[in-house]
Amino acid sequence: MKNPSAVFARELVASLAARGVRDFVLCPGSRSGPLAHALAEAGADNPPLGAPRVDLHVRIDERSAAFLALGLARGRAAAGHPSPVAIVTTSGTAVGNLLPAVMEAHHAGIPLILLTADRPGELRGVGANQTTDQAGIFGTFVRRSATTAAPAEGDEPGRAARLAAEAVAVAMGGPARDDVTGTPGAVHLDLEFRDPLGADNGVWNDPPHVDVHPSTASHGIPVVERAEPLPEVERGIVIAGDGAGDVARQVAEAHGWPLLAEPTSGARAGDAGIGAYLDLLASPAGKDLADRIHQVVVIGRPTLSRPIQALIARAPALMVAAHGARWREAPRHADRVLHAVPDSWTSRDDGRMELGDSTWLREWRQAADAVETEERPWGRRAVARKFLDALAPGDVAVLGSSGSIRAVDRIGPVWEVGSAPVLLANRGLAGIDGTVATAVGVALATGRPTHALMGDVTFLHDVGGLLVGPRERRPRVRIVVVNDGGGTIFGGLEHASAPRDNVERVFTTPHGADLASLCAGYGVTHTAVKNADALAKALAQPLVGMEVVEARLT
Repeated sequence: MKNPSAVFARELVASLAARGVRDFVLCPGSRSGPLAHALAEAGADNPPLGAPRVDLHVRIDERSAAFLALGLARGRAAAGHPSPVAIVTTSGTAVGNLLPAVMEAHHAGIPLILLTADRPGELRGVGANQTTDQAGIFGTFVRRSATTAAPAEGDEPGRAARLAAEAVAVAMGGPARDDVTGTPGAVHLDLEFRDPLGADNGVWNDPPHVDVHPSTASHGIPVVERAEPLPEVERGIVIAGDGAGDVARQVAEAHGWPLLAEPTSGARAGDAGIGAYLDLLASPAGKDLADRIHQVVVIGRPTLSRPIQALIARAPALMVAAHGARWREAPRHADRVLHAVPDSWTSRDDGRMELGDSTWLREWRQAADAVETEERPWGRRAVARKFLDALAPGDVAVLGSSGSIRAVDRIGPVWEVGSAPVLLANRGLAGIDGTVATAVGVALATGRPTHALMGDVTFLHDVGGLLVGPRERRPRVRIVVVNDGGGTIFGGLEHASAPRDNVERVFTTPHGADLASLCAGYGVTHTAVKNADALAKALAQPLVGMEVVEARLT
């Protein structure tokens, strides 16, 4: 006899797959059993007749699994095929463990679909085990939240198909009810399941076709087709933040303005790029140039440094475009805020600027070339330099959101157009959590060798992300861990002026962990290096599986 919960689960999985959801991350649990059985079939090497083919990723820990889903979604987008990633959990605390990744997805505009199993209505509020208030648990961090009544005998087909269609549309940026932000994000479907929860050996039917309401059908941030051109001032600059894209370079080159591009902007290339812009801005020449700026154009969302924020804060004229999922949080004093960069910004009314004719850009480049920087032979920046040197054009790399990305920002080159690696990071909230799992997800989604650079605290915060079961697909990912014995990034903040013992205990938090033993426990190859030459040699080896290269600075 058909099990209503199983029938619903098959329809939901098939409908999500039909709408472009390829990856499903599953955490084990009983209440989510109907979905688990359906995904076990759809994710098998030889799925049953009629079942969709999906990529199933099974993980034990929901918190790390959610960041794996986030990395998968980032990887799909980096590979040119953006799509939501679904994550399945049982009820109770399993649901709460998704929150950190959901917060990052919300602020970064990453499409996720959260499928959380729940007790049926009659078991809620009566002390039933593993039962809590899951409806609305993610608050404003999801673009839509819906609770479905438990499937029952006699249900007409189509309920799960409609849920799937609307969830995908909203996750990809379709308006959520009256919300017209047009930005991707997470969608939460809280699914009640009533016993029996087991497999029923039922057949897979083609998912029913449903029409999605026009208000939820549009995908992505609306493109601005026409907008006023940028004012033709001489002394402008372009600041490219996270996710800006190559269009930021095009804007800078069209106007002969210097380009200050963060590592994950996707714009750190071309003749307008200023490499060591942070060291320049700290120098007398850089401060003089900053004082003479007439206009600042911000593309993407800059998050890394106070000097850049200071330039934005005191801009005489400020234009902002493509600020990402947090476009409503663009600086309040901006003269203009646009969802996307219009075509009119990539050209001038008087033609395209020849960069060699820009006196203003030439001043910036000459001043940057004259800045002298100090770099220890073996330190965080030296590790970052060797890491970048080992990347080939188009390689994918994930950067930890603490000291590592800042080191890359300071020493990273300006690449030739078309030769840059793809640098990714969780900059929505810039947390260090989930970085290992994110890198693993990126590697699985792209199917290519993936590199990651992070500090020891970031690595330890998500060391469980190394756990890939023997029946799961193992990625090719190399994680370079800068081990300096603790959170040394705080040494550059105001907290460092406190008594040393206090700073060490509550900020830098030395850990004393044996990374080699941890890696051995997870079955991951580990290599320790103690100088730049040894690191370069380790990074030159072919990447064939999961490995950790520990750069020991102490």
